[in-house]
Amino acid sequence: MMSNEWLDAPWAKAVMCCIADPAADLDFRIAHGWPEWMPLAVAETDPYIRVKLGRWLLRTQNDEPSSIISAAAARRSRLAFVPTPDAVRLMRLAGAWVGASGLRGLIRTRDIAEVRATLGEEAVAFASEAALLPRPTPELMSAIGAFDAPSVPSALVHCGAAMFGLAIGGIPRTLRTRLGLRRPAPIWAAAVETCRDTNTGEDAFNAMRRLIRKRVPAWSHWFN
Repeated sequence: MMSNEWLDAPWAKAVMCCIADPAADLDFRIAHGWPEWMPLAVAETDPYIRVKLGRWLLRTQNDEPSSIISAAAARRSRLAFVPTPDAVRLMRLAGAWVGASGLRGLIRTRDIAEVRATLGEEAVAFASEAALLPRPTPELMSAIGAFDAPSVPSALVHCGAAMFGLAIGGIPRTLRTRLGLRRPAPIWAAAVETCRDTNTGEDAFNAMRRLIRKRVPAWSHWFN
């Protein structure tokens, strides 16, 4: 029987929400076959119906709350419980870090507008600062698929998402599935694909911590 000591942890609420309400940040494009008589918009706004939706989406998988709780015992795995919007921000900032040199050299209005639309204003503003940070190691660049520093904004987001997944490391299948339901689906799919233990995972985690320290959100002390 699992001890309840974890309930006193600062990330306990996030873990419980992940277990109880896996459809809270659902990308609706994933919910294929949901009954037509129950609009997804209603499921999104009604907590009870949303929980039913989450169970329906996970119907082919045994729900194992204990494995999710155990995952939170590892510092790196706690990244999986960071609020979804903040996690996506970290991925975009990581993408800006990877492509900092190229982003700083953009001069065409069309290119700058595309980067802003894909990475967001915060990441674009961060690019100048990111260029002053230590560059990702060649091993980390290879692990996230950035063999050459990419300049296409969508590729940068993919690299940032891959780095986030590497930073999380190996997590239980039931938690990976929950992450894969989140929006925007392409970003989370890239993150989930790299949620495994590798030699570069610790480098990726340290990079994420560096980005977290620059923003100091309320949950940053999870990793102290």
